[in-house]
Amino acid sequence: MKLKPNYKVREIAGEKMVVMQGKDGVDLTKVILLNNSAEWLWNSLQGKDFSLDSAAQLLEERYTIGKEQSEIDAGKWIDSMVKVGLIEI
Repeated sequence: MKLKPNYKVREIAGEKMVVMQGKDGVDLTKVILLNNSAEWLWNSLQGKDFSLDSAAQLLEERYTIGKEQSEIDAGKWIDSMVKVGLIEI
């Protein structure tokens, strides 16, 4: 799977948001707020093919959490990104 390239993380009013970049500029009708972990995963995986396992491994290494917890957290992140249409499968 891969993050859709027409979406970018921007800081707006002190919040990290994923916004659509289009030919007419930034579309603020659809924004997704990211916490620090979600933003870090987004930035780490942008432009790369990835799987649940590779996303979980990144979390496991970054936050020194166990494999089971990292898989749960990565799964939740992926599910939320798929739900709002930010990941190509």
